[in-house]
Amino acid sequence: MKILVGVRPDDAGEDGLALAAVLARLTDASIVLCHVHPQPFEFPSLTSVDAQWRAFVEQRAQAAVDDAKALLARDWAITNVESDIRAHTSRGRGLLAAQVDTDARIIVIGPAPSGPKGALSLGSIADRLLHNSAAAVALAPEGYRDTAPDHLRRLVVGFRGNDESDLAVATALRLAQPHHLRVELLTLVLRSTRIFGTRIPRETERAIMELLLERERHAQADFIESTNRSDLTGKVVEGDTTDRALARFDWGDDDVFVLASSTEGPLHRVVLGDMTHRILRNSDVPALVLPRRFSLRPSEDDA
Repeated sequence: MKILVGVRPDDAGEDGLALAAVLARLTDASIVLCHVHPQPFEFPSLTSVDAQWRAFVEQRAQAAVDDAKALLARDWAITNVESDIRAHTSRGRGLLAAQVDTDARIIVIGPAPSGPKGALSLGSIADRLLHNSAAAVALAPEGYRDTAPDHLRRLVVGFRGNDESDLAVATALRLAQPHHLRVELLTLVLRSTRIFGTRIPRETERAIMELLLERERHAQADFIESTNRSDLTGKVVEGDTTDRALARFDWGDDDVFVLASSTEGPLHRVVLGDMTHRILRNSDVPALVLPRRFSLRPSEDDA
């Protein structure tokens, strides 16, 4: 199995490298360092400016990949590394093309520039991958290079009680078992102003919320019982907003949040639902978003 990581010569690039290293240790995968540089203009020139520009860009690309290799070897003792340097008009589309060519099962990227410290930051590249990738997409929060653990402790799976989230749980359990990691289900219940109007008494609103919470707890408990796994636990949290609900969960630097795609959209592609998108916008830990019908091995997709 291969993990493709987008290489950038900045702090965000190092955040992505740290997450790629953590996931490589989790999956026993090899890493492919991919740098997508601007595509040269394809028109005749009376001078050698075009050739000089091409040489300059390619030299910087190679330097970025070499620095990334050195960082992985120095900080993570990872030397099983390949490289993929290519020109493209779009970095996002270039990474998608590289994923197809290398048959990588996970694409890792760092946060977008100027993102909030310690949180995920979704830019144009993440948006492209999160709507078109046939591989899982892993997003590193800003500053992850400084907080990344040597090994993960827990995989937290967003649980919705549908086929896609069930598949995400199964994937997390397969990843966790060889390393004896904990797997915990997490369900968010948000107070919706579209349901609860201002004329409803507060005690009635609270009673309705308790019923919703109890329903989700039962759904988690029934699912956990059906798996017959003692290493699987669950928690339901509530909040007025997504960020407040997430803040009520006990996150750690050695967690990864595993999320499933929406049940609507193309098969074998990442498709963000509304809740998943809001979670990513407010998460402080790395996230791994799985495409529909995801499997760790390409051959399983065709079975």
